[in-house]
Amino acid sequence: MGIDGAGRTTICRLLQDDGLVNEHHDLTVVHALRPYETPGAPFRHLSRKLHSLATTAELLDDAQLKAAALYLQLSTYAPVEHFMIEAYQPESLVTAGHPLVDTLAHLPIQRPPTAPTQGDWKHAIDPDVLAAAEAWAEGIGCPTDLRALGAEVLSLHDLPLERLLERFRRRFRANLPDVVVLLDVHSAEAVRRLGGEGDAEEAELAQRLGGRGVSEARLSILREQYQRTTDWLETRGVVVHRIDVSGRSAQRVANLVRSKVPQVWATPPHREAPHLQWAGDLVAGVLA
Repeated sequence: MGIDGAGRTTICRLLQDDGLVNEHHDLTVVHALRPYETPGAPFRHLSRKLHSLATTAELLDDAQLKAAALYLQLSTYAPVEHFMIEAYQPESLVTAGHPLVDTLAHLPIQRPPTAPTQGDWKHAIDPDVLAAAEAWAEGIGCPTDLRALGAEVLSLHDLPLERLLERFRRRFRANLPDVVVLLDVHSAEAVRRLGGEGDAEEAELAQRLGGRGVSEARLSILREQYQRTTDWLETRGVVVHRIDVSGRSAQRVANLVRSKVPQVWATPPHREAPHLQWAGDLVAGVLA
């Protein structure tokens, strides 16, 4: 976990590449937002389209559409997690981001628009992207009106963390991770990294968020929220490791992260037949 510029995508890619080169079958890496970056994962086509939707929502600066896109992206996590564990049976599953932890960190600092967003936005979205997003929303039981979905998500921002967790645990059909590794970096350092020294996709996102001043202020607030969230998660029995990434190479941080990963055989979070059937049906539908 970590704010944009902390390097979580880069670190997970290093762990993934290390596993591919050295045949470390004990560890599987998944990107919670972009499963298409994970070799062998399902939802590759859908996740690319949802990423395109999220990019357009950022460019339009439409709060409701951004919330809907993020929600739909995170909703792919549980079936992907099931698939990767069942197919590859790793000892540990490492994810870049997590639907519950990211929601607990991001949603409480969001504010719904004071008035419903007006204007036509569908013209800005590729018809195939829009069709895929609406079909996915319908398949998981959400409103197909994406702005309505986003408004519904944003309306929950002021719930206490306990209720927020339970609400989204049911919605995402996911459990909290056993271990959270928080990659900590000051917002100014994060902006410097995003300005040219970090991950290209993260730099693109930072640019869309409005440049240095706005981005640094936003990242500072988000960093504090990640700290509060992980403090609270520790009271729920989640093991939290905090790594200061400043002045450390990406490979050094990746090695530290790997040392924090518990060597326990990974199991899907849900063993109940309905949930497994739900995940299986979704994977089968996407693969078809």
